[in-house]
Formats: sequence, C-alpha cells, structure tokens
Amino acid sequence: MKIKTTSYRTLNKGKKDFRLLADISINLPDNSIIETYAEIQLHPIAYFYGKSPNITFSLLILSAIVYAVDRAVKRNEYSIDGWSREFEVEINIPEYEVLHPIEDKINSLLSFLTGDYWTCHFKGPARVYYPRYRSGSSLIDGITQVSLFSGGMDSLIGAIDYIENHPEGKLFLTSHYDSYMSGPKSDQSKLIKCFKSKYNGKYCYPGAVLVQPGLSNELSCRSRSLMFISLALIVAEYAACDVIVPENGSVSLNFPLSASRRASCSTRTTHPKFLRQLGEILKLIGIKAEVSNPYEKRTKGEMVQNCANRDYLIHIVDKSNSCGKRGMHQFMYDNHSATHCGHCMPCMYRKAALIGNVDNTTYGNRFITLFNKKGDKVAEDFYAMLDFLKKDLTISDIKRELRIAGMVNFNDLDDYANLVVRTRTELLNMIMKDNNYSITNYLGKI
Repeated sequence: MKIKTTSYRTLNKGKKDFRLLADISINLPDNSIIETYAEIQLHPIAYFYGKSPNITFSLLILSAIVYAVDRAVKRNEYSIDGWSREFEVEINIPEYEVLHPIEDKINSLLSFLTGDYWTCHFKGPARVYYPRYRSGSSLIDGITQVSLFSGGMDSLIGAIDYIENHPEGKLFLTSHYDSYMSGPKSDQSKLIKCFKSKYNGKYCYPGAVLVQPGLSNELSCRSRSLMFISLALIVAEYAACDVIVPENGSVSLNFPLSASRRASCSTRTTHPKFLRQLGEILKLIGIKAEVSNPYEKRTKGEMVQNCANRDYLIHIVDKSNSCGKRGMHQFMYDNHSATHCGHCMPCMYRKAALIGNVDNTTYGNRFITLFNKKGDKVAEDFYAMLDFLKKDLTISDIKRELRIAGMVNFNDLDDYANLVVRTRTELLNMIMKDNNYSITNYLGKI
C-alpha cells in the first residue's frame, strides 16, 4: 500500500505543551484512503534542538511516522501472509539528504523490526517548528549515561545497576508513552517515586514523552522500541554519552518456541541483529552515541541474581510491570484484579526469574488453570512453552534456528545458544517448583 506524509503542523495544548503532528495519508489495497498522524510532545525534547545534531530529531520524526503507520493498519485484514504487511512510504522529512543515501539499510532495519516489508523514500524539504524552552538545563547537567526506562523489571534493574556501580555518574531515564496505552507511564511514576528517596540526585527523569498515532487499529506495535531509542539519542548526543537498552537476553533473542512462532510471536525490539543494524546506520548518519544492551547474554533470572542491589530490587519489584497482556482482565480467571495476566511469555519469564525471591507480583492465572484450558487461546503461550521444554534440543539445533532468525554473521553464536539452554533450565525450574503432578507428568518428568 502507498503511504505519504502530507504536512507538519504544531498544536498548542497549553503551557509548555506543544505537539508536533505529521499528517499521513494511507492508500489501502482496496483503494480506500485513511488519514492518520504521528503526534510528538515537544516538551522537554525541544530544549535540545540546536544543542543535539538535527539528524537526531529527524530520526525521532521517522520513528514516530513508522509507529503511526504500524498502528493504523490492521495485520489481520491487510497482511499478505497472515502477518506481514507491505508499506511503500514517501516521507518528507528534515535532513532528508542524510537519510536518502541509506534508504536500503533503513528499510532492512524496519522490515526486520516489525516483520513487514518497508520501502521508505525520503524527500524534502520539510520545515518543522520547535518552540524554545528556557528552563531545564540544571536537570540535565552532568549526564553520564542514558537508559531506556519502560516501567518493566529489566529497565528497573538497568537503572539500579548503573546508579549503584557509578556513584559519580548521573543517569538520564528516557521514556515514551502512548495515551492509548497508559499503563507504562503509571509504572514509571511508581518507580520514580521510590527512586526519589533512594537515589535523589543520581538520576534525571523529566517524565515520559508522549508519542502516539492518530489511529490505534493495530496493537502489535513492534516499531515502538525505535522511538525509545530515538528519544534517548537526542539526550545522549547532547551529553556526549552512550545509550543502554536494558533487556534480558531471553526476551531480546526471543528464541521461537515453535517453528510456527518465528514471525508473529517473535518480537525483535532489542534483538542483537536489530541493535547491530541500528549501530551501522547511526555511524553512517554521524551519530556518535552507541546503543547497547549490557544484558543481552543474561537470562532474566541472572539479571535478578546479579543486580547490584538485589534487596532493594525485590523490595520495589512489584511496582514494575512485565506483562504483555495486562489489560485483558476478562481472561484472568484466578485473579481478575491482578497486575499481570500470568499467561503470556513475559509473565512466564518474570515468574521464573523471581523464583527463590519474595515475589509480590499478582498473576491472573495459575499454571494448573492454564493447563486445564488446553485448546483455549488463553493457554496458547503456556502450552507452547511446555512443548518447547519437552523438546530434546541440541546446541546445533539451537544455532540452526538462530541462523534462520538472521544471525548468520555472529562469531559468538555459541554464547547465544548457551543462553537458550539456560533459559530453558530457568523455565523448567519454575514449572517444577509449582509442583503440579499433571503438568510435570505432561512434561515427562515423573
């Protein structure tokens, strides 16, 4: 389908609340046209305009447009194979001269990230107005690291580790929120409230920046991580420091539980290949900050066990949220008011990671409830995990699957394969600790 960005406009929502809107026209395969937009809250990021390279702002605009297109077009209606959609996008954008020569690399990055087929063409000129914000400089003085802060357990660990291990440093926590999905912003606020008494002066958190689409028709939103990183890069280039993306290696790698889950159930928001592709693009467009995931070869449980202040982590961990289906309370059969559904894979990884520690997280479903709902959609992830744990996988089997996923030029493939082995052990330990005869018998462990 053919898509165009048609114009930019600025919306004044009140004191210090200017919004940049990029209007987008989408010509659907049936020749009908839908209109949407990408909306970016300019406070506080506009403070950095003229202080960070302009290309970082174009990267943010690009990521917001991609996110708006991703969210506007339903996969189940417009995919060509049950998952992937085809997008041909003409984007009028500032600094188009920098992006135009590397269109192929950007398209490859976006296609890998979302599982779609992207063909973006960058054109210009495009003028964007950024309001001037005078205040805020004292908050960002002395920044030594920028970290993504989603409100999840991994980003919480990443923040604790950096602050504890760098007593002379100052961490900038960058985050994004979408008013269609308000949960993460609330999680971040709860954690920041805890940080104020524990780490005052050791971090800077100006608040989550709203970036949202005009239409919210599709909820898979695989493109979201690019916005997080784009926001972080604006600050990192100003502070002349790097960006960390704290995510456990199990989720980053997202080894498919079955062959049928290679695409639709394999998010790639922090995948090693995605971060490698992104790094190549950043160098080509002159961005000095490096983006890395220091936990890419650790399981979630290893992140917990090696946390620089594990006691504090466990004390506040219930304020974080890892659930991928947190709003589906109608499918939380054991606890309708739980903070976590208990049946998605992010919940499984979280529960497994906290085995042996006090876990005050509330889960909507017990394992035996899911086991007894075989054939029900709510139990799909649980049974996929059980069948994955039943497999007799060798290191060679795992490496072959990783190559299928695009990791063909990784000299450290053995490290990632061993990560998968340890992930399986962590999940199996969780199931065995649950000590349910029917489940352990299904796994062949009795």
